[in-house]
Amino acid sequence: MDFRSTTVKDVFANEKAAAIIKELAPNLMKYPIKLFNKKTCGEIFDLVVSKKIVPEDVAKEIESRINAL
Repeated sequence: MDFRSTTVKDVFANEKAAAIIKELAPNLMKYPIKLFNKKTCGEIFDLVVSKKIVPEDVAKEIESRINAL
């Protein structure tokens, strides 16, 4: 799975990928995810890192673990 080009909807449809995000960045789950369904994870993670919602090291860890799936 290529995390940066996968849509948010597809990542959350995959239970293993969703579990990784819930484990490492549970604060993302409080946002209305369905608003971002058509965006890619690369776009969204660049945004949440720039807004300091998720630290960059956590975002990189999520990306590497999802890419390993």
